Amino acid sequence: MSEQEWLEKLEQYAEDTLPLQDRTELQWRLNNDEVFSQKAKEHLDFLKTLKAFDERKKLKTELEGYHRSMTSEPATHEAPQKETKQIGAWKKYWPMTAVAASVALISTFTTLYLTQSLEKDQKAYYKELGRRVEQIKKSQSRILADIAESKEKATPPSPVPANYMGTGFLISPNGYVATSYHIIKDADSVYIENKRFGSLKVSVLISDPGKDVSILKIENDLFKPLTSLPYTILASESSLGEEVFTLGFPREDIVFGEGSISASTGYKQDSAAYQISVPVNPGNSGGPLFNSKGDVVGIISGLQTETSGTAFATKSSVLLQTVKEVPDSVSTSMKLPLNNSLKNLTRVQQLGKWKDYVFMIRVYSDPSKN
Repeated sequence: MSEQEWLEKLEQYAEDTLPLQDRTELQWRLNNDEVFSQKAKEHLDFLKTLKAFDERKKLKTELEGYHRSMTSEPATHEAPQKETKQIGAWKKYWPMTAVAASVALISTFTTLYLTQSLEKDQKAYYKELGRRVEQIKKSQSRILADIAESKEKATPPSPVPANYMGTGFLISPNGYVATSYHIIKDADSVYIENKRFGSLKVSVLISDPGKDVSILKIENDLFKPLTSLPYTILASESSLGEEVFTLGFPREDIVFGEGSISASTGYKQDSAAYQISVPVNPGNSGGPLFNSKGDVVGIISGLQTETSGTAFATKSSVLLQTVKEVPDSVSTSMKLPLNNSLKNLTRVQQLGKWKDYVFMIRVYSDPSKN
């Protein structure tokens, strides 16, 4: 990406018009490239200064417009006809004219006074502002030079189809996220994002390839630990035919799905999974499967094309078993949710709560390694 394109993205970022995908890419670089982050801050300060300068110019122009409108003399196009009648009319209306002239004169001097006063106060300001603008222009030139010299390895790959996207969800209020192992297995870096928390960098804490489960840890200081989660993770199995629901990111927007447990075992009678009748797409992988009370009963593990599009979900008991395998130094800080506050809510209300804890997962990898 060229230096000018980076600057244009920064301007859109400052105006809050940058698309979500570009904002994720820019946020990645701000978090991982200290040189770029510092220079970007200087450029954003420069944009704010220019905006303030423009507002000052508009104010001055308005004041000058008021001054001109109040001090200009109206043009006269009437021919000197009926002089006698005009003199009579002047005598009749001269008191009103005098009052109007006085008011206009007072208004004019008031405007002149205010304008001159403002100009006097602003002269020093504009002089200082001009000096700062020149300094920032030089700083902007340095930004362009530094961006040109930045290492390409500090920039994440562009969001192309090869960068796999999936779903994950919080299992602990202090920043632990569950997902499917196959989503992150070849990742060089992993980011999660949703509307509530934005884009956050995560690390892979532990994985169970055989059960297709991974636990991630949020590593971004922008994330502040929550007090609690409104759902629990069930250790018991769900019943055949039980209603189940999903939230995931088969596309940029979060998508809701509903169905039921159609078999108590998964692909090839795998006892660690359910077969479900919920329609899913690849981006749903790693998303939560929850019951009518809002509790987690499984993790969407993907689609098996060998079985005519049947979907499967890893059981929540397997997720809990994976959690038990995390190092002791980590398990003491991980706090699994213990209380369900969703069970008496309507489905719409449950989804309104749940979607804050479900994330799109973006995986970046080096194509040269493949």
